[in-house]
Amino acid sequence: MGNSIIIELLQNTAVLLAFAMLYGSFWIKNENHKNKSKKILIGLILGGIGIVLMYTPWHWVPGITFDTRSVMLSISGLFFGPIPTAIAIAITGTARLTIGGDGQWMGISVIISSGAIGLLWRTYRPQWKTKNYLWELLGLGATVHATMAICTMLLPSEKIIPTLETITIPLIFIYTPATMLLGLVMLKQYKNWQNRLAQSKLEESESRLLKVFESGNIVSIQLNTEGNITYCNDYLMQISGYEKNEIIGKNWFDWFIAEEDRAEIYNIFNRSIHNDNPFKNHDNKILSKTGEPIFISWHNTQFKDESNTIVGIASIGVNITNNKLYENQLKEKNEEIEIQNIEYKLINEKLTEAKEKAEESERLKSAFLSNMSHEIRTPMNGILGFTDLLQAPDLTKEQQTEYIKIIENSGKRLLSIINDIIDISKIESGLMKVVIKDCNINELIQYIYTFFKPEAEAKGLTLLCKNGIANNEAILQTDCEKLYAILTNLVKNAINYTDKGHVEFGYEPISDSHTKTIQFYVKDTGIGISKKQRDAIFERFIQGHTIHKMALQGTGLGLSITKSYVQMLGGKIWLESKENVGSSFFFTLPCND
Repeated sequence: MGNSIIIELLQNTAVLLAFAMLYGSFWIKNENHKNKSKKILIGLILGGIGIVLMYTPWHWVPGITFDTRSVMLSISGLFFGPIPTAIAIAITGTARLTIGGDGQWMGISVIISSGAIGLLWRTYRPQWKTKNYLWELLGLGATVHATMAICTMLLPSEKIIPTLETITIPLIFIYTPATMLLGLVMLKQYKNWQNRLAQSKLEESESRLLKVFESGNIVSIQLNTEGNITYCNDYLMQISGYEKNEIIGKNWFDWFIAEEDRAEIYNIFNRSIHNDNPFKNHDNKILSKTGEPIFISWHNTQFKDESNTIVGIASIGVNITNNKLYENQLKEKNEEIEIQNIEYKLINEKLTEAKEKAEESERLKSAFLSNMSHEIRTPMNGILGFTDLLQAPDLTKEQQTEYIKIIENSGKRLLSIINDIIDISKIESGLMKVVIKDCNINELIQYIYTFFKPEAEAKGLTLLCKNGIANNEAILQTDCEKLYAILTNLVKNAINYTDKGHVEFGYEPISDSHTKTIQFYVKDTGIGISKKQRDAIFERFIQGHTIHKMALQGTGLGLSITKSYVQMLGGKIWLESKENVGSSFFFTLPCND
């Protein structure tokens, strides 16, 4: 029986080697480019190999046979992928079903689980080829054949224990190592193919590069550590007028570098030879055989031998002589244009001075007329419409009071619109003046708090304010009226767009090693502003919520005026916001001591 087992083992080994040859000869070269028909064909061949293995089994227990199909199918899943392995599983499973016997269900389970484990390993351990591949393959074999041992539970109950006792040693010392060895053989084929492919590409790349150097309009030279020429391409011969036999072995600096440039260029070469950080790029002039200058832009690389010792410099260069000629011509032309520009500049200064005076009044007029018509129409319609309704004879006193209130609010809105439009027009035309004087910011904050507190409480909001400096020190040199307008506009907006929660405003001093500033803030728990609207929020005639159902009436000039005022006072303004959470506006003003 011992001789029979050895013969059967050799037969299985021969079949597995044929399986490995199939991978190396027909699969590995174009693994990523095979169409489905070729994958199906490979799957049929793998199924045939599985059947051959099944008909050359190991006979351990009467009626129950074991072979190396588990090794073949698990490695198939790992190397051939899903389609060929699935076909091989189907074929070998069908064949095992037709064989029958007490172990048929165990055999079918082993077939399915072996291929599935190989496929899962391929999917979830994609880096196994490069990291600890020996342990990966050993782990795969152990997993597959531990599962095979579990599959003995599908045998008749009286054969489970004897079978486990019989196959335990082969599973540990034959099947698992066999899986690892077969995987190593195929991995070796894979790496050999990758190496051959890389070598082929490298040789092809080197061949193309050599052709470029030899035939392209690129200078290529190699110098040894003494600066002697060991190689040069034909293009250098073409532009310099030398023959190769005239200059090979000669010193580059003596033959090609002008005497006045020699020390500088040799210093670059010397540093490249003796320094790990060479001059990789530089431009310089070389001389042709007739003494004509040729300008070359170089890229330099160190040459090292097997012991990592620098043995020379390889340089490739682009002929930029024509560029230099164009540069010189351009400089001359620029000098002529510069003289003309000075003359034109004097003329333009006079024209600009006259033009600015004419445009100064026109700018204010244009801004005012183009921006006010639409926004004025709405409150005017309200005033005229409800004035007409007041003339009705059958109005009740309550209706009259309501209509008068609407007319009053429309008038206030109209006045606010006109004030905003005039302010923005003044800003655009440069007529808005800044009046710097002492401003007690604590008193200003308290006044705004007192003014808006009733309005906030009427909406059920909590209004909070915070002072960051003691009252006797809270004097800021700024335009107090504009600071008041900035804070008033921001606080009013916060109250308008907040339905519940609170509105908080105040300031705090900020200083660093260079400057001292006051940072003001207005925070609310309102509807917030979306990211795409934040960039436009400070533009003219833009409301942050014009597409929101809660968009309020107004020109949309308030934040534009606010930003302009902040900039006039030497500060900057920005916001942070999250929709349905709230918004925080910040602005800074310089602290003038």
